[in-house]
Amino acid sequence: MKLARNILLIDDEAAWLRTLAVTLNRLVPEAEIDTCIDSRQVQNRLQVGDYALVLVDLTMPFHSGEDILAMVRSHFPNTRVIIVTGVNEVDTAVRCIKNGAYDYFIKTDDVDDLARTVRRALEVVGLERNYIKIKEKFLSRTLENPQAFNNILTCEPQLLDQFRYLEAVSGSPEPLLIYGASGTGKSEFAKSCHALYSPNEPLLSINLAGISSEYFEQKMCGKLYHHNNGELEAVAGLLHQVGSGVLYLNEIGALPLDAQVKLLTLLESKQYSPLGSDTAYPVKCKFVVSTQDDLRKLHQAGKFRSDLLYRLRAHKITLPPLVERRLDISMLINHFIALAATEMNLPAPLQPADLAIQLASYEFPGNLHELKGMVFDAVSRSDGITLNISPFMEAINEHKSMNDVPQDGIIFPKQLPTIAQMNQALVDEAMSRTANNQTAAAQILGISQSALSRRLKGH
Repeated sequence: MKLARNILLIDDEAAWLRTLAVTLNRLVPEAEIDTCIDSRQVQNRLQVGDYALVLVDLTMPFHSGEDILAMVRSHFPNTRVIIVTGVNEVDTAVRCIKNGAYDYFIKTDDVDDLARTVRRALEVVGLERNYIKIKEKFLSRTLENPQAFNNILTCEPQLLDQFRYLEAVSGSPEPLLIYGASGTGKSEFAKSCHALYSPNEPLLSINLAGISSEYFEQKMCGKLYHHNNGELEAVAGLLHQVGSGVLYLNEIGALPLDAQVKLLTLLESKQYSPLGSDTAYPVKCKFVVSTQDDLRKLHQAGKFRSDLLYRLRAHKITLPPLVERRLDISMLINHFIALAATEMNLPAPLQPADLAIQLASYEFPGNLHELKGMVFDAVSRSDGITLNISPFMEAINEHKSMNDVPQDGIIFPKQLPTIAQMNQALVDEAMSRTANNQTAAAQILGISQSALSRRLKGH
């Protein structure tokens, strides 16, 4: 079962139990609902199934709701309890809150309130369990599923930490936000999340750059066409196609504000309706979103909604640029050499031993995309024995020429020199440039030769 999605309903009234199960299945479709009519079976059910949330009636034969609350808090501390009570038992329910219950619900209340309470409780449990898993991962420094990261080559500690974090939060149904410049591997991390979360379900993606609000809604939710002859034509959206898999939304910062509202509604309601249809369907997928923009700055500029930003930041990964992955350069070059040789049907040349050292000062503004392009170009120019380093040197020289801007102005040190020191420095520089020719030096300084001579003599 996915983390923090399963709920156990406990009540001795079979009719109410069925009604509550149907209601929660409709209003909280992302949850998995189980029921228990006999309070004596609760402890065994909790031992067998890892339940995130328990809804329990207060008054039942054998074990009361208070007894079950005490048992859950004692033996299953990572499970939350919501008390379900009749109107005349509110005082007891409040006492249960003091003893550790998450909340209470009166059977005559609006069921929409119950759905909101249940969803909040699931989010709390998810955050609590994620914190525990993250703590355990970083203490153990190990991965349970290293094969999920086979598509990412690295030996950098900061990136390995992101592996452990992703593995810890991958079971959560909450969105994952990936920050990183172009070419830092955001799509590869989305693939790793899919391999951890639902490897047997689809992974679908959409690039949001330049997308309109109308197209976004149709692409996500699908559309039902009503033809004049009475026939219906349904075009499935991504939410239907992905099912319980992972939906990757790339460049979330480019999404129009109107479309941001629609995405926020999907995330909060966990339901969608195809255009042209009144039927609501559950959203079962996990959302992974990525951006190379600073969403906080976009929000300050009025281009990104704060409520959507906070909703997306439940779990966040920031990927380092290639310039901060120096330990990986040589390994990545070898990887791209093998790819290029295979794709171009050429022999794989050997990487020069000092190439990674020569690239140590290069900033790789295009990150992995740029390095891959360099290697493919180098392989195509190679003799099949040693990798041609010309593409790398050309990039380095081009980068230097762009950054080597002539300095026409005077650059002063942090502590300003005195007037006397500046005068002496100017005289020394003029004499140096003219090979100690006083006449020429005086012309540069705009003074007479005799005045320069006096300065040189210290007068």
